[in-house]
Amino acid sequence: MTRLLGKGKGPGPGLVVAVALGALVAGALALRLGSAPQTTSPAAVRSPAVAASPLAAAPPLAAAPTSSPPGAPVPPGAPGRGAASQHDLTTLEVPPKLRLLVVAPHPDDESLAAGGLMQQVLEKGGRVHVVFMTSGDGYPEAVALATGHRQPTAVDYRGFGELRRAEALVALEHYHILPVSVTFLGFPDGGLQEIWRRGPHVPAYQSPYTHDDRPPYPEAFNPHAGYTSHELINQISHLVALADPDWIAVPIPVDMHPDHCATFTFLLAALKSLAAEPGGDSKIPDRLLTYLVHDGWWPPPPSVPGPLPLPPVTFPPARWYSLPLDAAQIDAKLAALESHGTQAAMMDRLFRALARPNEIFAVVERPDFARLKPGEPPCGPELRHAEPGPQPAVVESPRQPAPTPTPADAERHARVR
Repeated sequence: MTRLLGKGKGPGPGLVVAVALGALVAGALALRLGSAPQTTSPAAVRSPAVAASPLAAAPPLAAAPTSSPPGAPVPPGAPGRGAASQHDLTTLEVPPKLRLLVVAPHPDDESLAAGGLMQQVLEKGGRVHVVFMTSGDGYPEAVALATGHRQPTAVDYRGFGELRRAEALVALEHYHILPVSVTFLGFPDGGLQEIWRRGPHVPAYQSPYTHDDRPPYPEAFNPHAGYTSHELINQISHLVALADPDWIAVPIPVDMHPDHCATFTFLLAALKSLAAEPGGDSKIPDRLLTYLVHDGWWPPPPSVPGPLPLPPVTFPPARWYSLPLDAAQIDAKLAALESHGTQAAMMDRLFRALARPNEIFAVVERPDFARLKPGEPPCGPELRHAEPGPQPAVVESPRQPAPTPTPADAERHARVR
């Protein structure tokens, strides 16, 4: 499966801005770390070396969203969290020659949630394709840091999207995933939930950041597609049919970031649309592996070493699984995260908190897909609070005691401090 590569167009103004942003980010990181800035070329946008990486040396920062802020934390017992229920953490086994599709809301989510999973699939002779819903171009704080502009312009945001795309391709090289196995849809960062809410028969959504109502990037899967739910569902359905995956990794619908929970909603709607087409049922995966990134009470801070514990929420009929990672897989995941230099500068603490000896997935088996309905549970913490009446079934998992750190854990966490 190949991307649409811009049909021979030369670099546009967005790419030129992206190159400039890369140099500015490298310089900003170098100033934070007391080293000289590095130059950045359009051919390869590289983050600072490991020794100068914000994961290795930057002071801890508050955990920040991948893009637009997801809203205030929802404490246990608040509407939408429900009563506690026991969910065992079962070890996830990756079979040989698996076809995996990873759907990420923004560049960096693929590595935060599934960097180890992608490596294990490839090591066992399988195939991996990564789809990015957005290019992460709607993060005002990060764009302001990268450009030095207190009020970034639409050109700044587009250039930032180009830069994040380049960072993602470099990050995926650490897993030996080539650009031909990566697709960027170019939909609006921070706008996925609103596109779903507005329904299919409305004018295209306009990004408040890039001021575009369609992807401004020639590398997008379809740069002429308007920002509508109908178009996005069709694109995802088409990509699933081409990839023919056994498993799909996708955000959990109870993630507090609106782009994350909306990504699950669109993926589920696309699967139901595909299943209704002649022969489409044969393209439906055996499993959905849903992953959590943004929650006010999880993951544990990086000062608590050891594997990721059971997350505080899940949704029926999913069951939590843990995928153990070996030292080489953790190192590759760290290197990939370091390649997301614009995000490492803003999200050091979250990056370190998820760089663990395991990855966690809430797995839904194919026989249970019929129980899932697009848009349920409601997307985003504000909708959980706003909707009157009984809340959809979202259950809180029991909190686990902090694991006892091992010498290997301590050494690994020392690396990323």
